[in-house]
Amino acid sequence: MAQPMSIIRGWQLDQLRKAPTIVGYIIQATPAANFTTYRDGGNGWTALEALAHLWDFEPILRERVRLTLAHDTPDLPFPSPDTLAAEKSYNQQPVGQVYEEWTARRQNLLALYEGVAEEQWSREARHPRRGLITVSDQLILTAWHDNNHIEQMVRTLAEKRTG
Repeated sequence: MAQPMSIIRGWQLDQLRKAPTIVGYIIQATPAANFTTYRDGGNGWTALEALAHLWDFEPILRERVRLTLAHDTPDLPFPSPDTLAAEKSYNQQPVGQVYEEWTARRQNLLALYEGVAEEQWSREARHPRRGLITVSDQLILTAWHDNNHIEQMVRTLAEKRTG
């Protein structure tokens, strides 16, 4: 028998709660200089840039959910991640500060998701890359987004390639 969606959403929310803890362990176990030295695949983002991307996209993810709950099929914002990284000098930010601010922002996103009523999970919006998505889809994408960039951080730190 398939699990009810409320249980599955609970698993996803649990992943959102755990992501900052996982990143905290990575930060504790890694010299700070490594976060800005090594690049994904030699020329991609550093571990700090991946973390700063999570930090910077957190209010965007929150705004997407808010728009979907407040409007009928809104168009969702999707700023260029690479443009944001360059404009905000991600690699120049203090790792600890980015982490602490991301953790605080995550609490705001969690509070929003935790307040979604059962009938609201199916509300739809237009994502510029993924087409129509529901609030439930946004929750799943947020957990995927965390895992994608946490894996990127760990892989980049493990590969220790410079660009």
